[in-house]
Amino acid sequence: MAATGLGQVISWYICTVVAFVFVVMRMAVKLKNVSTLSLDDGFLLLATACLIGDLAIQQHMWNLGMANIGGASREEFIGIMQMIIPGSILYVTSLWSIKIALVLFYKRLALRTKWQMIFNIMLGLLVANWLVIFFDIIFQCFPGDRRWSQDPTEQCSTKAADINYWITILTNIFSDVIIISLPISMVLNLQMPLKQRLGVAAMFALGFSVVIASCIRAYFSKLNETMLTCTVSMIETAVAIIATCLPVLRTLILGQISRVGTSSAGRHYELSSSHHARVIAQSRAKNTTYSVGATTKANESEDELVKEEASRSSEFSSIAQDPKGIEVTTEYRVFEEHRPTGQLKLDV
Repeated sequence: MAATGLGQVISWYICTVVAFVFVVMRMAVKLKNVSTLSLDDGFLLLATACLIGDLAIQQHMWNLGMANIGGASREEFIGIMQMIIPGSILYVTSLWSIKIALVLFYKRLALRTKWQMIFNIMLGLLVANWLVIFFDIIFQCFPGDRRWSQDPTEQCSTKAADINYWITILTNIFSDVIIISLPISMVLNLQMPLKQRLGVAAMFALGFSVVIASCIRAYFSKLNETMLTCTVSMIETAVAIIATCLPVLRTLILGQISRVGTSSAGRHYELSSSHHARVIAQSRAKNTTYSVGATTKANESEDELVKEEASRSSEFSSIAQDPKGIEVTTEYRVFEEHRPTGQLKLDV
């Protein structure tokens, strides 16, 4: 007979492996395009490390009988309870690292805009929020052996546990909604085909599934369904990591979107650093007219697309070199031809 909860344990490994693959792909793309990693990549790597650590802790708890705590021995029960604090810290650290990584990414996209102040405030609030939850996890039931004490007078306060529960749940969901909503408003203002706009918005909207997972986890946690709580926690963290990787992996998912439009115009659509969402376009037109007597030759125009390049901060998204958007360069060359009539040839 299969061990109790084995299917859920397998799902833990699937979530971890999938999230790890997306992180590796993101790092490979960053290194290929800009040859360096940025601060948000560091936080994402930290989140992935915490996810792997959380997997190891949950595996250990399952080995001790977490799927059937009522049937665990006293020693096994103590071993399970000892893993609650490090497991909770890794879970919270992983989620908050992802939140900070996303805000840093948005902050880099919104250089020299009023959003910088908003993102700085958001970063400060996230760090302060993490510190509050971190110390509350440690000291809500201190010393730690009170968690498995059989003496009613020494057992942890249920009121303190409820406070930690609501602080973690409410701040987690509320911050997720704010962080996920910010880039969607930027993307909706992009001047790009509807299909591409919806595709980019969908990548950010995937984050709302993280909010749903947070609500489901809160429900099972309140019912003291330990196994289901651990399973949903792994799903929540893995989806959050994947959603954070998608903006960088957009070219692999959506394909090259820089060459669109008609044969007479080309545009490159990105989240600009000088605006939250705008078209980055650069066009160079060359018009040549030969004036010999009354003869005029047809105009010839050629457009060049703006190519992606790394900024000083090694940011992955494209930054327009000309904030005005469109640059038109016209060359005039005048030279004299040796003709009997003495006419001049004008090359425009």
